[in-house]
Amino acid sequence: MRKGFRVNAGSCLLLWLWAGVGVLWGAEVGLRPEGGGKAGGWKVELGRMGFEVPVEELEGGEVVGQKWMISGGRPGFLGAKVFFLANGEPEKVARSILLFDPTEGKVLDWKSGGAVKIFQKVARPAVEEDWSRFRAALAGMPYEMMLSVEDQREGKLHFHSEEIEEIRQRGVSGYISVLKKLMQTFHRGGWKELIAVPSGRDAEVDFDAELREVLKENGPVRDEFRRLLTALAYGGRDEKEKIEVNDYWQLMEVDKRPTVALGCGLARPGVGGRWEVADMNYFVSSGYFGSISFYGVWPYSAGRSLVCRMDIVQTNPEQLAQATARMVGEGMFMREVRGACEGIKSRLQ
Repeated sequence: MRKGFRVNAGSCLLLWLWAGVGVLWGAEVGLRPEGGGKAGGWKVELGRMGFEVPVEELEGGEVVGQKWMISGGRPGFLGAKVFFLANGEPEKVARSILLFDPTEGKVLDWKSGGAVKIFQKVARPAVEEDWSRFRAALAGMPYEMMLSVEDQREGKLHFHSEEIEEIRQRGVSGYISVLKKLMQTFHRGGWKELIAVPSGRDAEVDFDAELREVLKENGPVRDEFRRLLTALAYGGRDEKEKIEVNDYWQLMEVDKRPTVALGCGLARPGVGGRWEVADMNYFVSSGYFGSISFYGVWPYSAGRSLVCRMDIVQTNPEQLAQATARMVGEGMFMREVRGACEGIKSRLQ
């Protein structure tokens, strides 16, 4: 895909070839052994990341959200971290998080609560049946609006010109074809293959490259979860150990607009009884440019686990340019993340 001006913090970002991705990630996230080479339970490991656990509130049953000022408020990026206690040992909790479906398998009405309206797990490799609900959804309101591709001139849709043309010519079949190709590209080469998407006139956003910069600037967190992040960088693969993978697409409401996202979730055992989960939206058709949530799940007490979820999302920096707008955006983002954690916790009761 072509490169161009990117809406970012103004820093010079790297382009790399497929052959170099392992070297780059080795340099960026593999400088230390996993978890700094030390195990010590949640107190030690969260302490290495500079996080203070609100134990009293958690023991009272609360889901506690805290602002995470990634990169000191990098333009376009929002961060959050949330703590909660969950019933179950770490492996059970991690698998529940990995397979979490906010719709509980239903097709939710557009006017109902919750941003995600349809959630569909996808096989690897995908089969035609994986897209049947997507095809059905785009046959009616409001999802048929997604077939209107004129907004590309304004950068509202994150498709390139050849993808726009395929959707324009072939309708729903074209849309599914575009999404399949994006998913196959991710599986084949990792998220770095999906380099940049249009964000406006002569502007592009490279979520992958900018996310790497954010993670680099949050080195202690990155180092704790380097194996998990590296597996995502390789498209949900780890040649050294078996990991659990959950590929999916979801239809949702973003800024009152129907939007599709392609995602990948991973789970793996970490050190000292910890389990780790990551969930990444590596392509989003409109609204925001990508997001990643990753979880540490630690043994806490008999039959309970301590969960720390960390979130990073990139949206249009112009929407967060004013201090008031950023404060409102941070508040809304925190509510969404806390709400998702409350949903996960409730299903583990």
